[in-house]
Amino acid sequence: MAATFLRGPCRRLGVALVAAALAPLAAAQDAPDDPANPPNPDQPLPLWELGLFGIGSYQAAYPGSDQLIAKGQLLPYGLWRGSVLRVADGGVGIRAYKTPRTEWSVSATGAFGGSANQVHARDGMPAIGTLIEFGPALKVNLGDLIDARRDSRATRLELPLRAVFDVSDDLAYRGWTFEPRLSHTIWRNERFAFALSGSLLFGDKSLDHMFYGVDPAYARPGRPAYEARGGLIASRLGFSLGQRVTNTVRIRWFGQVESVRGAANESSPLVRAHEDAGIGFGVTWGAFQSSVAGVE
Repeated sequence: MAATFLRGPCRRLGVALVAAALAPLAAAQDAPDDPANPPNPDQPLPLWELGLFGIGSYQAAYPGSDQLIAKGQLLPYGLWRGSVLRVADGGVGIRAYKTPRTEWSVSATGAFGGSANQVHARDGMPAIGTLIEFGPALKVNLGDLIDARRDSRATRLELPLRAVFDVSDDLAYRGWTFEPRLSHTIWRNERFAFALSGSLLFGDKSLDHMFYGVDPAYARPGRPAYEARGGLIASRLGFSLGQRVTNTVRIRWFGQVESVRGAANESSPLVRAHEDAGIGFGVTWGAFQSSVAGVE
């Protein structure tokens, strides 16, 4: 009875965390200090904001999958752009240290999962659930080193190390990820901002086995048993186009191509394609906002 009682609160907590973590992604990663966010000098982004966000995507079920899956969510969201607590720039987090060159924070992000029957390669296997990730991240601003006239934040190296938990399984621990990411804002004006990024996604053995391992009980012709190992999951290239429609409505269009060539589990029977691509969008409507500006 106690275990049954705990499952509901754990799942609701997990869904709330994922909603909070994905809200900033749909909100165009719109922290005031994000160079990929179209600026508006006449009205900076508010300290807090409440509203609705929607996010939709059409992308591979997992790196190496040969199936594209459409996903979408519409949820309420809340943002807080404070000097320490940040529910804005790519996740829920605490900014522990910041200088013009570096920033050290603890943050979270999330990804909605899909059912196992959507992915033919995983037929009969456990689904990859809705995941949240939490851990420290170091950001290094490099723009002014490339061109002294540019905003230092226009080119940024991010080094996040995060633990992964499965909301669909009462926040069960799934492993950890490390994804060094280099982003560069090509141009921006008061309405639009366009950025490119590249990253390498690594995972430990536990996480990689969730994606690519095949336990003997799930082996079948064409899908032999396979024990995954930790290491590189995928190499990624992406773009992001942010659009500030009004001071309360913002849109982020994004796309990504990824490759599992050279990855630790490239030989897994669950790898059915070496490259894949995906597209998506996020829309936020800040129905209620503070009159006080957020902190950069």
